[in-house]
Amino acid sequence: MTQATYSLIFRGDLIAGFTAGDVKANLARLFKSSPQAVEKLFSGRPLVLRKGLSRAQAEQFQATLAKVGAQVNLKSEGGPEDVPPVPEPSQTPQPEGPRVPNWTLAPMEGNLIKDHERESIAEVQVPTEHISLRAAEGLLLDESERAETVAAPVNIPQWDLN
Repeated sequence: MTQATYSLIFRGDLIAGFTAGDVKANLARLFKSSPQAVEKLFSGRPLVLRKGLSRAQAEQFQATLAKVGAQVNLKSEGGPEDVPPVPEPSQTPQPEGPRVPNWTLAPMEGNLIKDHERESIAEVQVPTEHISLRAAEGLLLDESERAETVAAPVNIPQWDLN
């Protein structure tokens, strides 16, 4: 029987308490890579960082990356199930009872939607040459701008009501 192997998947997710800038700098140092190469890891698509790892190796890499702020997932190469990520060190087991999410607010680094995910909308040109501002007094139209309306002739019969 062969031993199961795992892949290390990075989707650009960060551990709470780390900023994107810090994680990018940490990954550049860890991988001994340029900031431009590390920037490609944050494209929003899942990327395989390593594959063919034993469970112990994969968990060790996962813990190392968690220390520098990058949240990675393990995926079994033999099946579709994902292995849950390593819990953050700040998370403590919660007592029994209603579950309360352990959420934190982190500073936003950039936009939530990447430029390539945005819908491009064509700029609309509206002609405004015909618009002018005038004091709010009197009538809106000058005498010369008003259309002369002629009253329709009305024929009223003379009825005698005796």
